[in-house]
Amino acid sequence: MNREKIYEATELDNVKEMMYASVEKYKDNIAFVIKHKEEKAVRYENISYEQFLEEINNLGTKLYDLGYKDKRIAIVGKNRYEWVLTHLTNLLGGIVSVPLDKDMQIDELEGCLQRSKADMVIFDEKQVEKIEEIRKRNNTNIKEYVCMSKIDNYLDISTLKQEGKKLVEAGKRDYIDKKIDSSIMNILLFTSGTTSKSKAVMLSQRNIASNVYALQCVEEIKPTDTNIAFLPLHHVFGSTCIIWTLAGGLRHAFPDGLRYIKQNLNEYKVSVFVGVPLLIESIYKAIMKEVEKQGKSKAIKIAMKVSNFLLKLHIDIRRKLFKQILDALGGELRFVVSGGAPADPKISKAFTSLGVRTLQGYGLTETAPVIAGEDEKHINYGTVGLPMINDELEIDNPDENGIGEIKVKGPNIMLRIL
Repeated sequence: MNREKIYEATELDNVKEMMYASVEKYKDNIAFVIKHKEEKAVRYENISYEQFLEEINNLGTKLYDLGYKDKRIAIVGKNRYEWVLTHLTNLLGGIVSVPLDKDMQIDELEGCLQRSKADMVIFDEKQVEKIEEIRKRNNTNIKEYVCMSKIDNYLDISTLKQEGKKLVEAGKRDYIDKKIDSSIMNILLFTSGTTSKSKAVMLSQRNIASNVYALQCVEEIKPTDTNIAFLPLHHVFGSTCIIWTLAGGLRHAFPDGLRYIKQNLNEYKVSVFVGVPLLIESIYKAIMKEVEKQGKSKAIKIAMKVSNFLLKLHIDIRRKLFKQILDALGGELRFVVSGGAPADPKISKAFTSLGVRTLQGYGLTETAPVIAGEDEKHINYGTVGLPMINDELEIDNPDENGIGEIKVKGPNIMLRIL
């Protein structure tokens, strides 16, 4: 079955083209809201799309000035603004980005830095003990260690941005004017394999851009949406989805941790998020626990049956009927994408019955990552939907139940494994 295009989208060749196109359309939109926890208060900082691109260009200009043009920069840290800033700065300057798992033990982290031949590492301050030890051992190719926050004895992103801004104002444009070769390796991702040693997957900007385009054609996100970055950004599912939502002009927030899911959904009025089934299940359980406390379980089940029946008649009253439940999640949540593991069909169906469209997809690091997904016209709970519009899939040597090895061909397929 050939998949049809549901939404109009412009196919671009690389992430730099996508980012510039997004800023042209949405320059005044808020790209990121950053929470600053101060002594007795919380302060929120808004960063527009125009400002985000300016910060990318400032940081990138300084990295070029320090000699990191055509080099490799590793990133280690939690999901935060500086992580996304570093990754996009790498991509827009043709610097190879090497996202690494912050939970790696020292020896494994050191091994990945060695294997990737990274020249610089930009890290979260919570990683400083590991970084100190790796720096002391001096077994890697790392020339410079840069912290995402200001700490003693290390360069930091804020200072690099400020120095880069001065260079840009003085007319330095080599980073800004860099032409991207969309077909060469620009991301090196480590992923667990069938052996004890992780695989290093080589991805190009075309791999990422083609997958973002495929998502834009079949999934509806809006520039008025707010996305919260639950997925670990060192996974390609997390980082590609951030590029997809940036291409759509969305506002982005970062979670405080799993314990604060409901609070964060309320705090930022989240309307869209991409997560793993365990996360979605935990949100659903929290909702139903509250419903049970109020003694409304039976009433909710009846209401779901009624609303689903009316939906078949093209009468949608879900968001009005379940307003109280949705308000407990911030009142704006409308679209959830599940991936990374099989979703429980009952929970996906229950969420959709409440008025929150919940879809499932499937992919691999090697495919940048999405190769199949449901959409609003093709929902079959317990499946992963149809192949993406620019992928060809077949099941090789299927057994009597149709189960076999998946073969896929498309522009999102990795260059190779290192």
